[in-house]
Amino acid sequence: MNQKKVPSDKLAEFCAACFQKLGVPAGDARLVASNLLFANLRGVDSHGLIRLKIYTERLRAGGFKADARPQVISEQDSIALIDAAHGLGQVAATMAMKLAIAKAEKTGMAVVTVKNSNHFGASAFYAMQAIEHGMIGFSATNAGPTMAPTGGREGRLGNNAFAIAVPAGRYPPLVLDMATGAVAWGKIFVAQQEKRKIPGTWALDKQGVPTDDPNAAANKGLIQPLGGYKGYGLSLLLDILTGVLSGGGFSTHVRTLYQQVASPAEVAHTCAALRVEAFMPVAQFRERMDAIIELMHSCPAAPGVSRIFVPGEIEHETEQRRSAEGIPLNGELQEELRMLAGELGLKPPF
Repeated sequence: MNQKKVPSDKLAEFCAACFQKLGVPAGDARLVASNLLFANLRGVDSHGLIRLKIYTERLRAGGFKADARPQVISEQDSIALIDAAHGLGQVAATMAMKLAIAKAEKTGMAVVTVKNSNHFGASAFYAMQAIEHGMIGFSATNAGPTMAPTGGREGRLGNNAFAIAVPAGRYPPLVLDMATGAVAWGKIFVAQQEKRKIPGTWALDKQGVPTDDPNAAANKGLIQPLGGYKGYGLSLLLDILTGVLSGGGFSTHVRTLYQQVASPAEVAHTCAALRVEAFMPVAQFRERMDAIIELMHSCPAAPGVSRIFVPGEIEHETEQRRSAEGIPLNGELQEELRMLAGELGLKPPF
């Protein structure tokens, strides 16, 4: 596979330079780069550097507005609505999360929605920002239609995603970050790059038939919902909490990341923060979180299982390892980054 490990700071610097070459302000460029590398560091490669090429394509074509400035257009004590002006999703979503945290400091809980946005990367990037403030963080996004409702064979819902981050004491924060499809599209693209089959439960081909061929899935295929009708229901609910509630795009009104790159995607997000001290002292809550985590860890393991994890634990340990060893890049992604560097007149990061 010609795998190479590269320090994350070098990759982040390269990403930011790419964005700046395409007109993104320096601060925004660094923010989006940190979001992509956040995913790679935590082992969520489907939301990391593999997205850099399509981000640059959409910036060039105009689907991402490089210099857009998100604005608060409606606001009350514990809620707000932001218009992202068709800019980079990471910029608007970070603004939304920071505003939710600031409002929750005063009111105990706050919710901020975003409309007219674009792909925002890994959901946990935003939810985890609440942790250092002694809060529980929530973030969610919708996406272009790549899943059919249960029993259907045409896309009506995105692989809509959400994350919840909860502070703990002696343990890392508990972080649930998931989409509502059986898999993220990025994992299918990684399988394409690595020329390997995918599980038959991941995707449908363009005829609506389950497939283990990532190329057939990517060629007008669909993601299968997580858990059948349960994943469908959860995806629909997230579309309501983001797109419908914000007044933004929903269902077929949202464009997928890889299609119609010159057109704004009309993605919507929701970020929320819950101040723990509104219920009990943070130290007491952290102790209680440690206790429930330990109850999970102490569960007798099934045959063949060496350890019980809680959500976010594997990603935390992967981040520690990759921070020390570097981000692994397969041969195809290396070549993709080299070509992008050449196009933009930059030096490759390896």
